[in-house]
Amino acid sequence: MKHPFLIDITNKENWLYPTNGYNPDGSVSEEQRTLTMPEGPHKMYCFTDSLMHPAQDQNPAFVGLHEHHMGYETFFVESGSMIFYINGKKTVVEKGNIIHIQPYEAHGMVFKDYTIYRGTFHDWNCTDDAVATALLEKNYPNAKKDPEFFSLLISNIDMYMREPADFPEVPATEVPSVRNPDKPIAEFKLDGVTMKMITGRWENGGTKEFWRAEMKKGFTAEWQDYPTVQDLFYVQSGEIEFKVYDEVFTAGPDCLVKIPKYAPHSLVVKSDAVMYDIGGLTQWYALLGDRESILKLNPERFKKPETINALKAKYGCLIKTCGMK
Repeated sequence: MKHPFLIDITNKENWLYPTNGYNPDGSVSEEQRTLTMPEGPHKMYCFTDSLMHPAQDQNPAFVGLHEHHMGYETFFVESGSMIFYINGKKTVVEKGNIIHIQPYEAHGMVFKDYTIYRGTFHDWNCTDDAVATALLEKNYPNAKKDPEFFSLLISNIDMYMREPADFPEVPATEVPSVRNPDKPIAEFKLDGVTMKMITGRWENGGTKEFWRAEMKKGFTAEWQDYPTVQDLFYVQSGEIEFKVYDEVFTAGPDCLVKIPKYAPHSLVVKSDAVMYDIGGLTQWYALLGDRESILKLNPERFKKPETINALKAKYGCLIKTCGMK
């Protein structure tokens, strides 16, 4: 039976609408599965897991350069490597990097190795046809190999093909869409946790911001009694004990934790851990920036509990307490 809050990405029981992508000769190019479906007007909380197969041909003509006119994509490169084409440049992206793609950024990927490639999206219709295509593949397994169907499919998911392009190769540091967690946009060190901003709210149409939490063993966090938004966390390393309602469970690498709206919850870090906030609704950059300013410019005001409580309320932070246990 599926766990109500814990999603093991590697467990096939948790895969929604598994599907394959194909090369022109019919061989498999991608094995994809959806773990969580988009929700709400901004189609938030969607998360997918893919195993990308090595490209048969690394010629630019086979890159599949394309763009989207809406939506935002953020990908974790969890193994392997790829040649990434975007905005007139190409670069090699390796394990540990994160890719962030915005509307109208022409891009394409050529995978050099078998690569675990995990994505989260918002404000995009990428999964609108998931149920229909799953039914089609169940009844007609070869449908996605049909060029006519592929043309129909991409026209329905906001995908616009571009001409092949032979972009110059540059270091990944010269491609803004490639993010290195060791060099975040912003970084704040708190008691037991380092918060790193990977993408800013301005890079997500104002909908969300994307943060990495590097937590020490013994770090704890407790949310308000009835949080007014749901949470979706991606645990990349370490072990974290969660309590949701009265259910206690441990999440480790390759796990998502999906916590419903209004559900009381808390966490205790059992070993040094890295976790990403996929929902990204809290305005952490504003909150932590203002907190730091007050600490430096008005330390007496900073000492008053109501100061931080006011910042939390202003910027949508629903965490009641946090720090080392």
